[in-house]
Amino acid sequence: MARGHRSRRQTRKPPLDPTLTASYELSLDNTPYSPKKFSADAISADRRRLYRDPVPLPTCDAPSAIPALNEDATLDWLGHSDGVFEPPQIGAGAPDPFFLESDPEAGEGDGVLPLEEGATRYMTSDEPMKLWISRRDVYLGELLRHDGRGCYGRNRCESCPDGVDGGSANIRCLDCLSDAHVCSTCAVQRHVHNPWHRVQRWEGRAYEATTLRALGMVVRLGHGSDRSQCSNPILRPSFTVVNLNGRHVISVQFCGCDKAGNAGDHVQQLLRRRLYPATDVEPNTTFTFSLLAHYHIQSLQGKISMYDYYTSVERLTDNTGTQRVSDRYRAFMRVVAQWRHLKRLKRSGRGHDPAGVEGTQAGELAVRCPACPRPNINLPSNWATVSDDLQYLYMLTVAVDACFRLKRRMVSNETKDPILGSGWGYFVEDSCYKEVLAEYKDQEEISTCTGLSAIDHANTKYSKGYAATGIGAVVCARHEFWLPNGAGDLQKGEKYINMDYVFVSSMRDWLVVKKLVSYDIACQWSKNIVERISKLPSHLQIPVPEGSISYVIPKLHYRSHEILDHSQYSLNYRLGCARTDGEGIERRWWWIQPIANSTKVMGPGMRQGMLEDQWGYSNWRKTVDLAWTLSSRLKEAEREYQEHKSLFDALTATLDPDRCREWEGEVEAWEANPAGHDDPYVVVSQGLTESETARELSKEEQAASALPGFVAVHSVSMLGFVTLGLEIEAQQRHLSDDAKAAIPSRLSELYERRTSLRRKVQRFRDLQGVYMPAASLILSEDPACRTDVQEVERIRLGLPSEISASRRSAICSPRLLEIEARLREGQCRSALQDLRGKLHTIHQLYSYKRLNVRNQGPNTRARAGIAHQECGKDLAVRRYRCARRAKLALSGPGDWEKELQVLEDGDIRGLEEDDPLSVKSKRKRRRGDVQDPAEGRRRMSWIWHSADKDGASDMIDSLRVEWLKVRARQMRWAEEVKLLPEEMRRVLATYRYEHQVWMSRSAAPPSTDPALKEGMVSYAVRQARIRSAMAQVFRRICLPVAESSSPSAVQDWDCEGWCVGSEGQEIAAEQEGLELMDYLMISQLDGEDLGT
Repeated sequence: MARGHRSRRQTRKPPLDPTLTASYELSLDNTPYSPKKFSADAISADRRRLYRDPVPLPTCDAPSAIPALNEDATLDWLGHSDGVFEPPQIGAGAPDPFFLESDPEAGEGDGVLPLEEGATRYMTSDEPMKLWISRRDVYLGELLRHDGRGCYGRNRCESCPDGVDGGSANIRCLDCLSDAHVCSTCAVQRHVHNPWHRVQRWEGRAYEATTLRALGMVVRLGHGSDRSQCSNPILRPSFTVVNLNGRHVISVQFCGCDKAGNAGDHVQQLLRRRLYPATDVEPNTTFTFSLLAHYHIQSLQGKISMYDYYTSVERLTDNTGTQRVSDRYRAFMRVVAQWRHLKRLKRSGRGHDPAGVEGTQAGELAVRCPACPRPNINLPSNWATVSDDLQYLYMLTVAVDACFRLKRRMVSNETKDPILGSGWGYFVEDSCYKEVLAEYKDQEEISTCTGLSAIDHANTKYSKGYAATGIGAVVCARHEFWLPNGAGDLQKGEKYINMDYVFVSSMRDWLVVKKLVSYDIACQWSKNIVERISKLPSHLQIPVPEGSISYVIPKLHYRSHEILDHSQYSLNYRLGCARTDGEGIERRWWWIQPIANSTKVMGPGMRQGMLEDQWGYSNWRKTVDLAWTLSSRLKEAEREYQEHKSLFDALTATLDPDRCREWEGEVEAWEANPAGHDDPYVVVSQGLTESETARELSKEEQAASALPGFVAVHSVSMLGFVTLGLEIEAQQRHLSDDAKAAIPSRLSELYERRTSLRRKVQRFRDLQGVYMPAASLILSEDPACRTDVQEVERIRLGLPSEISASRRSAICSPRLLEIEARLREGQCRSALQDLRGKLHTIHQLYSYKRLNVRNQGPNTRARAGIAHQECGKDLAVRRYRCARRAKLALSGPGDWEKELQVLEDGDIRGLEEDDPLSVKSKRKRRRGDVQDPAEGRRRMSWIWHSADKDGASDMIDSLRVEWLKVRARQMRWAEEVKLLPEEMRRVLATYRYEHQVWMSRSAAPPSTDPALKEGMVSYAVRQARIRSAMAQVFRRICLPVAESSSPSAVQDWDCEGWCVGSEGQEIAAEQEGLELMDYLMISQLDGEDLGT
């Protein structure tokens, strides 16, 4: 955050001091500099920053110091003094070659992409480090001064009362602000309320560590309020207290007199002094509340492991290894688990409920999303009767996904490590969940339409030794809140029963609202889901009326699916989706991943407690940030809507109005019933593939052979001859690649393949003598065409496309040329189809590896699979380029090139990749970079829309799809503009509801103990004030933005009477906006932004 603030302050520079002298960086030579090389520097008032402004200089009329090259010199330098460059040509006397000059291994796309623009360089604006370097000796001296007595070199204690002879002033405290030295008696008296401070004794030449217990301190419990002396104290001379500054051994005196009833038992006496006991029976170790609170926030925000934190506390006690420190790590783990559980119970109001802890309901400890629709809490009275076009305003949008990083090894069990409050938070109830899963042991894992189920099985088969191979979860897709009872362990892969159980459990609080469910395999998971739900236990079955649930695929995952008939699952095209990307759950997995290694070795209770605590903290931080999140989204939505509406109107104005109305009618019918209409967002290719072309040619040959007078010249037809040549050509490519990487153990196999291929080449030569007899003499004399060579993969076949144009008509019949030309065209389409499939698979493999594959063995197997697909991709590229060169040689330039374009290296990219010529996509994003283009701004490679050929119908079809996409984009932004003010209203309504709940709890605390009752009232009032203050801040941040967007939408934002904040709680909206921008920038730099 500080980094962002520093950047903001740099933009608000103070005026330059006119007394400063501009610094001109002149060099010794006379080479001219650009005016931007000169600057004026100014130092800020706090002397911490250097502001540098460019100073433009007047242009100089003097001649340049660099002599200009004349035209002749330039041409001489290029090596053409005559000024004319002509490529070598074949003149009249030049020999006419028989074969075309072509390198079968060379690609058409070997061009060099432009060099990446250099990184922006920033001047050093923070000078304190340079200033500090010159003063290191001063700082070092002051640190050493603290190892002596400093200015407190007196021998007698000056803190002793008057009339008392001062003792030896040889004790100092390392934790007090003052370094004053006092005697032992005064040191004990000074630390009656700070018994955890560390003290040292001056021994004449150096300090030695001592303790307050050694000086005579005894911590007395049970009489803190009346300060009376206990008549029957119970002394514990060696009692362990672990605090922020280390472990302490103290003397503790418990109350055992007749006032023990008011003081409580030993555990209560410790708790009332903010000491948490390690055990409930005869405790001898405690942890301070400050230590537990400090670790709690460190584990939530910093994701620090429990072991590392406790080890650091031990190092504060002794970092030399000279003292024996008792290990209290197990006790610390147990206490932390209890502390987390109690904090969640307290914050959910269980202490104010007469039913107590045991009355906690399912999911009650979860922090809920205030912006999501909740009937009877934040929805208007007429929400169920609004028109169909506005029902999306009150629809719940959730995202479902599984994470295979959050594994748990088969260590401990529920008996040794019980789950505290199973089913009360984000996990489903454990015992019922396991009972249901036991009935579905043989259910197969979910397969996907991406064809990667084999990869899933390969990864999940290594589940031996794991009690859980991952976690399936449901979150709020709009605001990324973890839902109550929306998480469950996965035992082996992502099975239907696991995900169905978790989804149904999380939806029980939203039965009456419509739902939009995002899942990366929604196209498969949504099939038969109603039937599967009906087979669950009766208490889990939820009503699923027809049309109440819609299923979509997250935006980034959508590109990994098949294109045809999948637009119904696109968040860009479905009505009511607004600008939801569906990838919020992936960002939540990314956020939780730092603790995956820690939770993997935990028992069931400890792991669930930590994960639920982390998810609760995540939800709370999202709640705190909602004001700035929603306001920034609305600002962006309003801006983008105006832009996309203008683009849509401009495009529509250039088209035939009747045609636009026809297209709109078709897409509206599809939007109303996607399953009953063709996908309007996909252009289906009408060209024939290689196999389809071969079938057509075969039918033509069969028809020709049935005509009278037909005589077959050979048992193998002309089509079979060309097909054999193309088959040999493909085998030569494969064999050439394998020969380059052959290992000694595979040489025998390589020789066998060469022998088999040689037989095919010899057969091809025999057929060539039948269908190309005029070429036999030339082929026999050309060394490259000889078959008696070892490397048979290098033999030139002499297909018609390889013969020069001047000789081709004399060698080949027109029918032979037509057959190869048509086969080559189909071969191009097949190669493109194969290339698209390989790119699609490679992207999916990389995504799967990044999200789910860990450890060396699985990583090695995953990389091997990716390498195999990369080889297939390269083969498809070479196959296309070879086929296109042949097609160009046979048919010449023509309209077919509009579909089958030149395949450059930059064109070989997936749908999810950006155009390397339009965005900076190959390096890490830096501050100030423009965000990568999302859907609609992205330049797709032509290989993904190669069906856009010539012809009016094809062009109109492509134009229709583009018009529909522009229409969908402006509609999604329009929905976002309407939805965000409604979400803002719901947040305020939720705060009002929670404020009323806490105020009602403060009015009737269920306790007769005056002190406990007072604490209950105080806590409830404080929670109510927190909601009131949050509502005040939310209203101040969001109201101006919402009013500027839609004044009518904020008419019912009535916060009078309860949404009140004091002056001390006022926060400047501008400053908060800057903080949000800094937060968003840091998130983008960390790779969290998905750019959808």
